[in-house]
Amino acid sequence: MGYTHYWNFDPNKIENTETLRKKFKRASKQIKSFAEWLPNKGIKICGGLGEGKPIFNETEIWFNGDGSEKLDHETFNLHWSRRFKDFCKTARKPYDLLVCFALLTFAEILPEAFEFSSDGDIEDAEWQQGLEYYETFTGKIAKLPQSMMKQAA
Repeated sequence: MGYTHYWNFDPNKIENTETLRKKFKRASKQIKSFAEWLPNKGIKICGGLGEGKPIFNETEIWFNGDGSEKLDHETFNLHWSRRFKDFCKTARKPYDLLVCFALLTFAEILPEAFEFSSDGDIEDAEWQQGLEYYETFTGKIAKLPQSMMKQAA
C-alpha cells in the first residue's frame, strides 16, 4: 500500500459548458505555472509516463515525476469533460508537491465539481509543504477536506 491521493471530479455538476471550460483552463494555467517554477526547488516534472513533457492545457492535465531519476510513480491525470473517481499513488516522491498543488487548485476553482482526500493529513510534512507553497504561490488560503484535519482527542 502506498501514499495515495484520491479525487472525484464530476464536470456535469457545472451546467454551463463554457463556464466549466473556463474554470478548467484557469486551474490548468495555475498548475502549469507552479510546475514551471518547481525546477527552482530541484523538482523535475515530466509527462504522465515519467518522460517527455507534461500536459497542462484547456482540456487535460497529465504529469508524473522524473522517470530517468526513478522519481516517477503513478500518473496524475484529469480531463475536463470526463467524470473521474480516481487516485494517484506518489510514494511521497518529489512530484507529490505538484499533485497536492493540483488538488488544492481544483478544489478552489471548481468546488462544485471536485473533491479530494488523501492518505496524508494536515500534520504530514508533504501537506504542510503543499499548503505553504499553494498559499505563497497563489496568495489564497488553501482549504483541506475535513477528513484530512486532525481531530482533537
